Amino acid sequence: MKLRNIFIAGLSAVALASCSDYLDVDAPSKNDYDYVFSQKIEMERALNGVYTGLISGNTFGDMILTSFQLNSDVDFASNGSASTSSGNFRRFDCDADGGNLSKIWATLYEGIETANLFIEGVQNSPLYDAEEPDTEIAQMLGEAKIIRAIYYHELIWMFGDVPFSFNSSKTSEVKIYPITDRLEIISKLIADIKETADFMNLSAEVSVERPNRQTAYAMIARLALTAGGYTLRPDGDSYGKMERMAKENYLEYYKIARDAAYEVIYGSMMGTHALNKSYQQVFVDECNFIVDNRDDIIFEIPFAKNSSGNIGYINGVTMKSYDGETVTHNYGKADAGKAALNAFYRFMFDPEDSRRDYVNQLFYLDGTATANAAKCSAGYTVNNGKWSKLWNTGGLGSRTEGSTGINFPYMRYTDVLLMFAEADNELNGGPTADATMALEQVRARAFRSTNPAKISDYPKGSKEEFLKAVLDERKFEFAGENMRWRDLVRNNQYNLVTYYNFWRYYAVADAQEGTGSFCAAVSEFDFGEGEDEHWDALPDKLFRVEDVPNEVTDENGNVIGRLVPETSFPTNQNIHVCNIVNPYTYMTQPQANALGLKNMGYTDLFADWSSDNTIKNEVRFSLLGYIYCDETENIRIVDNGVLKMAPDLSTKPTVESLPVLRYILPIPNTVIRRSSGQYVNKYGYK
Repeated sequence: MKLRNIFIAGLSAVALASCSDYLDVDAPSKNDYDYVFSQKIEMERALNGVYTGLISGNTFGDMILTSFQLNSDVDFASNGSASTSSGNFRRFDCDADGGNLSKIWATLYEGIETANLFIEGVQNSPLYDAEEPDTEIAQMLGEAKIIRAIYYHELIWMFGDVPFSFNSSKTSEVKIYPITDRLEIISKLIADIKETADFMNLSAEVSVERPNRQTAYAMIARLALTAGGYTLRPDGDSYGKMERMAKENYLEYYKIARDAAYEVIYGSMMGTHALNKSYQQVFVDECNFIVDNRDDIIFEIPFAKNSSGNIGYINGVTMKSYDGETVTHNYGKADAGKAALNAFYRFMFDPEDSRRDYVNQLFYLDGTATANAAKCSAGYTVNNGKWSKLWNTGGLGSRTEGSTGINFPYMRYTDVLLMFAEADNELNGGPTADATMALEQVRARAFRSTNPAKISDYPKGSKEEFLKAVLDERKFEFAGENMRWRDLVRNNQYNLVTYYNFWRYYAVADAQEGTGSFCAAVSEFDFGEGEDEHWDALPDKLFRVEDVPNEVTDENGNVIGRLVPETSFPTNQNIHVCNIVNPYTYMTQPQANALGLKNMGYTDLFADWSSDNTIKNEVRFSLLGYIYCDETENIRIVDNGVLKMAPDLSTKPTVESLPVLRYILPIPNTVIRRSSGQYVNKYGYK
């Protein structure tokens, strides 16, 4: 039986008595606790409850990806409001009353409570032998420990130091769990997973819809890399300061990460996973409910069709409905802009990178369109095409909306390869042969069908160059997977990248007014001094494919663009896909006509970002909590809660010269009130 069909139960049959008041958990008992853990079949049913926090709409089913995937140069939510609010988390603008804070906090702690109860039940069961555990019981115990670690890891990234306990409310001696340093939590999670990792099944032996031995080692690597990297720490009444989480011994955590990832890639689990499928096929298969234990996916969160998970609704191609139905096709409605990408993301790719034109989708279907009458869209963001109801063979139904049942890839082999490369590079002061090989496995999938020579063609002479190459590869791999902003934080680059993220939008909007005076400085940051690819050479037209060759050349025969043929979408061959024709070279309409390209009616690629000498609010305020353009068109930056003039681009600001970026969220006020004074907010939150 596919696990997606069983991981939709309620909070399981475990006796979940009332919990700590501050957790706000209500999971009533259904069966006697001792009875449940006296039989393996009842344990398995109880284990289902541990998964409920993962598939909730308050976490990976929706909210983590639509409300808490913070803005970056990859994932982006535009916002035109000039007013601060309590819940605009993505633009660093919130307070402790933010609407969804209490929801995600409660759901994650409900998951922890359920996992704690399950783990206690198994370890106290007469069927459990810690020295020689039963294979099935050891697998279930390992699953619960890994999922518990996922819950805590999410909390640490969002809130920093958080309440922590491995005891359930059933066995805890305290009602309110103490706030614990995040490094201590991660260290205990790593040790906890290590206890059961080697007793778990390999991914070849159990569906990747369940955590397995590879997941255990990959999760250890992810936790350790988090501990070894930078984090925002409290610093008096300020917004905090960036420092390594493990200040004294951070390299020990890089070693843990490197060694754990090594076991999956080159060690005892070598050969189980490989990147044999195309990048596109990995996600098209997810959209068609195909589970593959031997390719990229190591663990994917299992959702149920028509029951849970909005992955195919908030991503992909926007499809509008009419009177609750997509009248002329069977794919149903999709609001793909909810988890969109930065408008400039597509221009960062190498033009021959096979991921670019699949991930960045520039078309939509309106409510009355036939399936082959796509329209082009130009806005402040681009849709993420990795998952879409449209890629599902036959469609999910013309009246469907969310609850697509498409799984979310929580852990991929690609991530393990790149974690290894990053950690190994840090430990050795530069790239080793193993680290280079790991990175190039990822690049091989991206370029093997377009230009294999580029697989090994990237700067890698120094530690800094190789780290940039690894982070760039992560940037192009993990759009929509809640990775980019965390990668930037971990490497203490988030404030600098956010500063330039604002200026990209502002520079292009300013250029529409005819000046374009900021494009060169942004271009130098993005592409390097003296490079040919510049923001002031962006195309100013959007085009629709009209039976044209795959390669587009200029009058001198130089390839200036690559079109994705319709057959690249095998389940929907009639879809005309809007492609990136020409990222860096200007193309006139007569040139486009000669190539068989039809103008879609937009006069600018970045449509109307500025008009009547006024830059639009979505450009000015989408990063309001850190940097924005005020009513007098001065660029302001938030420095520990104080508005200041932002450093001028000409000064080439650095991480050190820019104010800290407050990405940590406040503990919900509802939780603080229930804590009887034990919890307080820091980082300048009032």
